[in-house]
Parts: sequence; C-alpha cells; structure tokens
Amino acid sequence: MIMSKSLAADALLTAVDGGHVGIFGHTKSDTNAVFQDFLTEYPELKIVAEVIHALGGEYMTFPGGGTLRFLSFAGSQRAQNLDRCYVPIGSNRDVVDELLPYLAASKDGTLAGY
Repeated sequence: MIMSKSLAADALLTAVDGGHVGIFGHTKSDTNAVFQDFLTEYPELKIVAEVIHALGGEYMTFPGGGTLRFLSFAGSQRAQNLDRCYVPIGSNRDVVDELLPYLAASKDGTLAGY
C-alpha cells in the first residue's frame, strides 16, 4: 500500500464520520495510484461509498456526508474546505503552504505526510 495502513484507516474513518479529507500527490498519475491502491486494499468502498471520477480527480462520498478526495498538486485546484490533508513526505514547502487555507475553517485542521 502506498499510504501506511494506519494513515489510510485514519483518512477513511474521518470521511466515514462526515469529515472532508484530501489526499494529494505530486502528479495526476501519483494521485491515481493512491486512489487505485485504496480500491484494491478496501474493495468494500465500492459498496459503501459513491466513487466519482470528475473535476480532474477522483473522490468518494459517504452516507454521513464525508468525502475522500484524491487530488494532484499539478492540477489546478479551486478552493476547498478540508478537515485533513495528506501529502507525500518530502513535498515542497511552498506547495504544502498553499494547502493551509483549505484547513483554515476546520476544527481538526490536520496536515500529515505519508
């Protein structure tokens, strides 16, 4: 698995509980690999979540209102409100700093490396 099992489980639980989670990759290809990894490791997601391929990325919505979004640094992102962001360890500080406003409205506001 590209993300550790514990971080992936944390991201999923946050989304299932109604939180909004962004998992970022350096490129669209990196992001797609993480998305495919989630579907391989957790095949039940296809049953419990609505899996959507749109807006330059993939995302899942859950019955409790939470979302799990797989986004690329390289793609143009419109402003998003997220409770947690996961970024590849070693990501450029300037790129990571651009994500901080996404977390500004959250009580959680977690930024973690994977």
